[in-house]
Amino acid sequence: MNQYVKIIFRFLFFLGIGVAILYWLYTSQENAYQIYCAENHIAPEDCSLLGKLYEDFSSVKYSWVFLVLIFYMMSNVSRILRWMMMLKSIGHPTKFKTAFIATMTGYFINSLIPRAGELARPGYVSFVDKTPIEKIIGTIAIERAIDVLFLISVMGLGFFLEFDMLYDFVVENMGDPKEGLLGSPLILGLGVVGLIVVIFGFVYRGKLRQNKIFNFVENKLKGVWEGVMSVRHVEKPWLFILHSLNIWFMYYLMTYVGFFAFSATEHLSAETGIIVFIFGTLGIVIPSPGGLGAYQYLVTTCLDQFYGLEYSDAFSFSNIAFWPIYFLNIILGLILLPFAMSYFSKKDDGKTEEKIN
Repeated sequence: MNQYVKIIFRFLFFLGIGVAILYWLYTSQENAYQIYCAENHIAPEDCSLLGKLYEDFSSVKYSWVFLVLIFYMMSNVSRILRWMMMLKSIGHPTKFKTAFIATMTGYFINSLIPRAGELARPGYVSFVDKTPIEKIIGTIAIERAIDVLFLISVMGLGFFLEFDMLYDFVVENMGDPKEGLLGSPLILGLGVVGLIVVIFGFVYRGKLRQNKIFNFVENKLKGVWEGVMSVRHVEKPWLFILHSLNIWFMYYLMTYVGFFAFSATEHLSAETGIIVFIFGTLGIVIPSPGGLGAYQYLVTTCLDQFYGLEYSDAFSFSNIAFWPIYFLNIILGLILLPFAMSYFSKKDDGKTEEKIN
């Protein structure tokens, strides 16, 4: 199968997931909205969820949305500067322009094909700076590990603030935590097999190193590990921590400040913002383009079930919070992608000239 056909197929597959979730959410909400209209004696011709979405978007206070977009870009700047610190610590510094193009085009690609941008980002920097890609992947691996730690910390804070509410939700939707993953025979079996493989590799590492394929994989993994350990050698650890804190604080502000853009949510508290932020983040993690569909479902469910917001209003807010960021990623990606592609073209032209000479 042609490479471009595979890319298009992958894009359509994941886009289909997001659209299917969004369509299912919309149709279920349309039915619920019809019931709401009947209970409140609203004429059927005046009861259209699509019409309500249009009215809600028309009533949005876009000055608050603009502020949300500023917070989003501030988080991106901190993420880029933090990444540059890690790259510098492994002896492969890069320019802000290079890191910015790589990061924003990565987000653009993620908005089309989930997680594909995580490969495009190190690939671009590796091509531009002639840096071993496995080392760059290592820095992104530690970046993601830090993000997971922050997410766990925020979830811990959320559970502390709303323990009873969130615990009941987990039990109802995901099963009793006491019977969690550790109680699954499949997970336990995979864990045992993985442990056996690690022990076998360690015991027979001498013989395995005589194999070229093993040596190649081992060297690549060492490069990844070097990138992972880059966090230990950053020049200004306090600045690294400050950027990490700022990234997640900006993420939180994007949710909380977003409340003020919509009349139905402007009364919600900062504490509520933390819980909605957690659910929204989990929605983004689910493999659909940019969290499409999954974000709306989890945020709508959170606001409706936990805070008593009318379901149609919760659905409107989830879209008001989602689409500006999504479209900003698309717009910036379309602007920056030609710059990135032109750089590749220049490199190719240079190689061609060298061959001719």
